[in-house]
Amino acid sequence: MLRHLAIFLCYAAAAAAVLLYGPGWHPLIDVRSAIGLALAVLLGGGLLHEVYARLGRETFLAQKLLSLRVAQGDALEELSWTRRELAVLREALESAGGVSKSGKSVDEVIAEVKVLQSLITRLAKSSKAPRQTAAPGEAAVAEAAVSETEAEAAQDAAAVRRLTAKPHPLRPRPASSHVDSEDAAAPAPAAANANQAEKKAGVLPPVALGLDEAAVLEVARQALRDDRIDLVLQPIVLLPQRKRRYYECFSRLRTTDGFMILPEQYINLAEREGLVTAIDNMLLIRCIQLIRKIQRRNEKLDFFCNISSLTLGDDVFFADFVDFLDSNRALTRNLIFEFSQSDYNAWDASAGIYLKRLADLGCRFSLDGVIDLDIDPAALAARQFHFVKVRAEALLAEPDKGERLQAGLEEHGIRLVAEKVEDEDALVEVLDLGIDCAQGYLFGEPRLARPAA
Repeated sequence: MLRHLAIFLCYAAAAAAVLLYGPGWHPLIDVRSAIGLALAVLLGGGLLHEVYARLGRETFLAQKLLSLRVAQGDALEELSWTRRELAVLREALESAGGVSKSGKSVDEVIAEVKVLQSLITRLAKSSKAPRQTAAPGEAAVAEAAVSETEAEAAQDAAAVRRLTAKPHPLRPRPASSHVDSEDAAAPAPAAANANQAEKKAGVLPPVALGLDEAAVLEVARQALRDDRIDLVLQPIVLLPQRKRRYYECFSRLRTTDGFMILPEQYINLAEREGLVTAIDNMLLIRCIQLIRKIQRRNEKLDFFCNISSLTLGDDVFFADFVDFLDSNRALTRNLIFEFSQSDYNAWDASAGIYLKRLADLGCRFSLDGVIDLDIDPAALAARQFHFVKVRAEALLAEPDKGERLQAGLEEHGIRLVAEKVEDEDALVEVLDLGIDCAQGYLFGEPRLARPAA
């Protein structure tokens, strides 16, 4: 308003000046002519002011329309991923032959999967309005899902309470790489109350212990249904500066009481029940949301994302994923797919085709879980592997092999990453091997990623 008022005063003052001082400027301008010229100046200024206002309004509307299109594109992208997750779960459950190994019938589990349909509806509605954040509001989605299936959620909560009751109590454990650390007892309500604050601070919640297979599987199903899959990041640094250049992405499943379960607790069960692909999908979604945020900030960070052999071998998922990356090639420069050495050694010719298609899109790969240091760097380079991650203790146990491996990988443009570097002594020995990239608690513990929203 002030800007428009200032513009109006400018041409109004010009018109007044013509009216008052025009007769004195030129002998041919009398009072009547001065009045006409003043009105012409006022009218011309008003017309120009109107044009300026319209152009400003059109620019504002164009920017709003662009933001709406971007928000709609993001929502449709997430809708496509959610539909794929729903299809994977349904196919896995239907292929179980009517009853899953946990004793639930397909119809009962399909009732749980229906909650995902409310998520799809929510995402479809969100495409009609601009979102304030890059990712869907997880709390709002969960609230919508609970409101649509209140009776079912109550039954499921009772089931989890029965499964987690004595003799299998939930006992918290500090989130640490040291498995032999002492368990610290804490009541479940306290953990639930502190969970939201801990998540904001990036602190990992305590680990749920004492759960049998049925309880763990129930937690995994509920986490998929209620979108309680968290993205956890651990930094990978460049040496000797210890500059954080990469992050490794992990998935953690949360219970209704705010505890978490680790991959070693659920991964075998998820593979057996056909849920691991859905978990991988959710991890990829979180990574992609985070990469979009990083790219908007122009930060130079890359993210390692582990992909299981089951996910890579899912032809339907893989086709959808390649199509997605093909239309979003900007994501590939910050995304590094990680495969275990055991999966790598077990790959057949079809896996090479999968890797080539991803490599053609600009993707890079990393070899993880390396136990055997007798690696062929040339074969890895031919398959577009740019990183090899080996535990520091394995490298230091056979320093001669470690030096040869480092030299061979460096010759083929592959970076060796030393994992599990936990103290300064180990770091000194790693540096002596000429390794310039490391990961471990010495450089940063795994922490919850802030929502990419």
